[in-house]
Amino acid sequence: MTRSVALRAFCIFAVVTALAAITGMASQVVIAEVLFLIAGSLSALMLFVAWTTPAPSLVPVRVRRRR
Repeated sequence: MTRSVALRAFCIFAVVTALAAITGMASQVVIAEVLFLIAGSLSALMLFVAWTTPAPSLVPVRVRRRR
């Protein structure tokens, strides 16, 4: 998983978490609390993956010129 994919997934799960939190506060249904916890856990996992993914770097390659 690349850094951009992890950050995109985090944004999606953050929206889902916010919607579940709003639903849970409005209706006080147990399933909304469960969705909030699941989305929060997945958001934390996506942030962990995003921050632990190494940044792309150049690999030194020796180039020989032919004459």
